[in-house]
Amino acid sequence: MFVVEEVETFLAIARSGSLAQAARIVHTSQSTVSYRLERLEKRLGRRLVLRARGAKGIGLTVAGERYRELAEQWERLVGEAARIREAPDAALAMGGADAISIYVFDSLVGELRTRLPQLRLTLESGRSTALCDRVVAGHLDVAFVFYEPVHTDLRVRPLARYPMLAAVNSPSIDDEYREAAGALPLSALSRSNEIYLPWGPDYDLWRERNLLREPVHTVTMVHTLPPLLRTPDCWTVTPSFMADDLKARTGCRVLPLRDGPPDRTIYWVEHKRRRADNATALRALEDLLARR
Repeated sequence: MFVVEEVETFLAIARSGSLAQAARIVHTSQSTVSYRLERLEKRLGRRLVLRARGAKGIGLTVAGERYRELAEQWERLVGEAARIREAPDAALAMGGADAISIYVFDSLVGELRTRLPQLRLTLESGRSTALCDRVVAGHLDVAFVFYEPVHTDLRVRPLARYPMLAAVNSPSIDDEYREAAGALPLSALSRSNEIYLPWGPDYDLWRERNLLREPVHTVTMVHTLPPLLRTPDCWTVTPSFMADDLKARTGCRVLPLRDGPPDRTIYWVEHKRRRADNATALRALEDLLARR
């Protein structure tokens, strides 16, 4: 059995060869040093230190030498344990395009924290291009974006595809939808009430092909969409993963569009060279996504 104050005092005696010097090392009185040594020897049932009258120093018995080896091993183990405790926890810097960070990160981050309770997370939201640049520069470990970047330093793969749906704040739209037999035609929507979100070049091309003019309303950040979408007869186009939340918050109808825009694909983007300190967190994140 190791009692911290006894072990530290014994090592101070063994290394200094003096009870008085040992007292200064452990910041106590010489009488306390003697008491701790006697208590240790009594517990072990062996004499550890040779005390000779008139001698300038003290030495160790055979049992004392052996105990010193064990005590120094204990001291090293305590030091290693302290370094483990003080070592930084696993860290992960994760970025997502605006809609992804709001609607996908919500549950994903909770699951990741449950899997890795000591994980230190940095979360960022931004434009897909800017997030990819931050991955290249090493500021982000992984980004979730809506387009497939091309860069020699990036590893990119598709994660999921989501159909684009019309979110419409108009009770009468249900009649149009029933008549359309399962897919709402764009002609059923008032083009002057469109709320535009910048979903990407392919979405803008779809708008051009359908002769959608410059929108009256523009929203660049998804969290600002609900106040506008509560306006009667306003409508927008969003990925399906936003549908339930928008219906709950605005009371809008969310319906499939006939000949609608291309699906939104979420891409995983990371640097080709993973760092050792984020490998565990990235593997855990990959596993969580694979189970979805």
